[in-house]
Amino acid sequence: MNLEGSSPPRRAGFLTALLAVFWSFLGIRRRSDYETDATRLSMGQVVAAGLIGGAVFVLGVLALVRFALWKLGTGT
Repeated sequence: MNLEGSSPPRRAGFLTALLAVFWSFLGIRRRSDYETDATRLSMGQVVAAGLIGGAVFVLGVLALVRFALWKLGTGT
């Protein structure tokens, strides 16, 4: 719904999509922020940010496990 004299919502950048996905991973989004993101972000931005966020999470967990095993002296 576009009222006379108002402009359409500005499209968000990819950094905004990454931050929205990050906060969603943590589960601590305010409803107003969610609604703002829902109008400004495209589905492609959210999917790409989710894939990147998931990959960073998995790689981070793997790095943490490798580091812990290395510190224990049982890693390769």
